[in-house]
Amino acid sequence: MDATVFEWVQGRLASVLELDPSEITPTSHLADDLDADSIDLIETINAAETQFGTKIEEQELYDLETAGQLAELIERSMPR
Repeated sequence: MDATVFEWVQGRLASVLELDPSEITPTSHLADDLDADSIDLIETINAAETQFGTKIEEQELYDLETAGQLAELIERSMPR
């Protein structure tokens, strides 16, 4: 996982969820640990699409469990 992408995800989730970024690690569970819901994830993905010039389908979010998996999804979808 690219550290830059994870740091972006960490900062974005912290902003959306009103948390301290240090509370968000790659193994933080989105729902259980961070209390993120689908709207929070869609907001984060929309920002990632703008930031990284990527396109992520909403159905790709359904199996995500951790902040690290979210960062990996964004990284995989980035243009090369």
